[in-house]
Amino acid sequence: MKNPSLEMPAAARRTGLGGRSTSIMAACGLVASLLIVTAPSALAATLTNNSWTVSNNQVSAANVNYGYSFKTATTGTIKSITFVVSGANLGGVPAIVTAYGIGAGSVTRAGQTITYTVTAAVSVSAGIPIFVEFSGVTNPSPGGAYTTAITTQTATPTTIDTVSPGPSVTFAASNTAKTIVVAKSLTFTVDTTAFTLALDPSLPALADQSQVINLTVLTNANSGYTLTVKDLATHLQSAATGNPTIPQVSAGKATSLAWPGAPNTGYTVTGTGATIDAAFSASKFAGYTSAGEVVATRANATGATADTFAITDRTAIDYSVQATTFTDTLTYTVTPNYT
Repeated sequence: MKNPSLEMPAAARRTGLGGRSTSIMAACGLVASLLIVTAPSALAATLTNNSWTVSNNQVSAANVNYGYSFKTATTGTIKSITFVVSGANLGGVPAIVTAYGIGAGSVTRAGQTITYTVTAAVSVSAGIPIFVEFSGVTNPSPGGAYTTAITTQTATPTTIDTVSPGPSVTFAASNTAKTIVVAKSLTFTVDTTAFTLALDPSLPALADQSQVINLTVLTNANSGYTLTVKDLATHLQSAATGNPTIPQVSAGKATSLAWPGAPNTGYTVTGTGATIDAAFSASKFAGYTSAGEVVATRANATGATADTFAITDRTAIDYSVQATTFTDTLTYTVTPNYT
């Protein structure tokens, strides 16, 4: 494109010697300049608490499990996570064994890069621990120390957080990697699967009766467990006309009380090893709830000695209770915490 010019009008001519005229032309050139301003890109934050473990550290070993754990530094919507192993000769067709802290996804490998792709991108807050384990990987070679650069990315893709060179593992042909995997285990027993109480309001010994259900718990759950008790939503009810019920002694453990007599039904708990809820102290009784309530807790593994519980179910009647058969189903649930 030509620079624009300015030309003086013809009236601005001046006559010189020999009658010749000269034109006075003035030209003005415009020089355009381009100023390019590049905004500095934001630097990705650094992933923390990074680790890389392998189930076999032998050079070129096949069908090896790679476990990666790290903690996010920035809140972001993660679509993929890349794990770039240094060196060469990484192989295999990885499969997902476990993925905690991140949505379900798929895995691929291209060269030294393993990519975990989240099926539906998920927003993950800063400070969230993530653990991903792959199987079917073939170790790189030759022997030596290798690192894995880990990067979380959006769908764009744009880097959210990264760490490079990342956690390291030494692969060698002259040593043996030893891994001991202890299975999660819980043993729970109940000594009574059904019982019947025959009650008669005319005899004191038959008007107020109890049944003890004994439970045991053995577990290697690192953070212990909880024991929950519940019954049916209809409670202790008859199928007779009008579906009569025997009242619960209380609305739950929050209103537990000393046994008040007939007509009532409820339970109390004693035990060893675990911590029994204070609602049952001094032999207080509570009514069952259909939602269930935690009656005992433990904060660590039991070890080789089982925790024991005695749940005493008690029912008392008088002549206000209809002569019929009442039924209920009691459920005990142990929930281990392996974290």
